[in-house]
Amino acid sequence: MEWRCEWCGKPHEKDDPPCDNCGHGTFEKAVVRQTDLSTDGPETTLVWVCTSCGREHTKHSPPCSRCGAPTLEKRKQGIDENELSAPSYLDLLTPRYTAVLVVVAAVVAILGLGFLGVIDLPGVGNSDVPGVENVPGNATSTERGLSLTAVEDAFVQRLNGERTTVGVGTVERDGRLDDIAQLENQQRVKADSQGGDVDGETVNELILEQCETAVKDATVSDATEMTDPETAAAAFAFVTPPDLREEWDSVGVDVHSVGGRLYVQKILCG
Repeated sequence: MEWRCEWCGKPHEKDDPPCDNCGHGTFEKAVVRQTDLSTDGPETTLVWVCTSCGREHTKHSPPCSRCGAPTLEKRKQGIDENELSAPSYLDLLTPRYTAVLVVVAAVVAILGLGFLGVIDLPGVGNSDVPGVENVPGNATSTERGLSLTAVEDAFVQRLNGERTTVGVGTVERDGRLDDIAQLENQQRVKADSQGGDVDGETVNELILEQCETAVKDATVSDATEMTDPETAAAAFAFVTPPDLREEWDSVGVDVHSVGGRLYVQKILCG
């Protein structure tokens, strides 16, 4: 059985004080050195604590390595098993990080639905409708700043107002039908301005891929007196008897401005 210094805990082969480490004059019998390995509680370790600043030392070696105080006090340092375990991923999910993850997941989901064509996103999609290059004029606003997108919306509202009046229900705006209407409308604009023909066969094939039955119509109106979307929609709201059939459930519309005129194309689908 070994002997250790009662003060600093240094082990010795026999009970022959003073301690050759700290000079203390009393030894005690010990089975283990500096560590209490009892099973009834957390593991403990002997440390030497500076009475001035609290700095812990592994042995009694004054002065304090931090503040230079001359007195170190022997204490038992408990080690909690919980301090030895690593935090789980759930512990790291603070409310702030959770909110960020929810926002990121929502953005990814929306972009995914946009690329799949489930929802319409600006600049995102998988439309199979070809575009028309070098089309004169513009598809967003006239030379006086009239929003053509607002004009299209006003036209659909006016059309649905007429349908509601006769009790046949409203139609929903369809993004792919808008693309098909834009294809034919811009071909017509380009043909009138630069010559050429409208590829009506391709347009009809695209419509038949989506609709069991359909009707389409087009017109050109003078835009010089149009100052707001409602006025513009009223000027070319060519609602005809075929537009009021109950079989229609969706509509596509495109408005294009060039040379002070508004080119309008609509497609009703059922």
